[in-house]
Amino acid sequence: ERLASGAFTDRAELGQAYLDAASHAYGGAEGAARESGGAFSQRVAQADALIHTSDDAGRDLLDGGADVAFVGGFAAAAALLGKAADLVMLNTADPQRPRARPLAEALARLVHGRVSARFIAGQMRHGPRGASELLETVDRLVAFAETTGMVASDLMDRLHDAYLGDPEVRAFLLRENPAAAREMARRFSDARRRGLWHARRNDLDHDLEALAAEARTAGVTAEAAE
Repeated sequence: ERLASGAFTDRAELGQAYLDAASHAYGGAEGAARESGGAFSQRVAQADALIHTSDDAGRDLLDGGADVAFVGGFAAAAALLGKAADLVMLNTADPQRPRARPLAEALARLVHGRVSARFIAGQMRHGPRGASELLETVDRLVAFAETTGMVASDLMDRLHDAYLGDPEVRAFLLRENPAAAREMARRFSDARRRGLWHARRNDLDHDLEALAAEARTAGVTAEAAE
């Protein structure tokens, strides 16, 4: 929730939230929970790597919020405890050919697919829902940047150019789902404000503000027409 709303000060706060949420042990006849913060924090501080497995070929790291909450939360917690653990994504969708990749490489591969003309055209055929899917891609990538610091600015540039730099896609977002367009502008702005994205364009911040204003106007117009 903190990631989605942007209601946090820094990465350390996210790391502490992860430790607070995960630091419980369960046992006894009723399976009652008890706080076990010290033990869990010690394990995180001792970890050299996190290996995150995925066996579902139909979803990836940028689908839903579970992966970024777990992987990103761990990375933020480890950093808080003075540890820089390796983050390894292990794809076991084909048990005979498991593929292990560092998080940065895994994200780069996913972004490459999601800026393709074929992927974008497919989402545009789904109207408002497709616009929400494009937003989800941006939101999850920014969340990985906020929690791990392992998202290259080039990936942000590529998403922005494909979704907002293309006049046709930008118009689609504003027409079909102004709320998604406004939220996309906010999440890109979050990355800029937190120093996680050093964009190629000098006028980017102004452009994101303009998009947010356009989206607000489009949203009001759409509501009035209903």
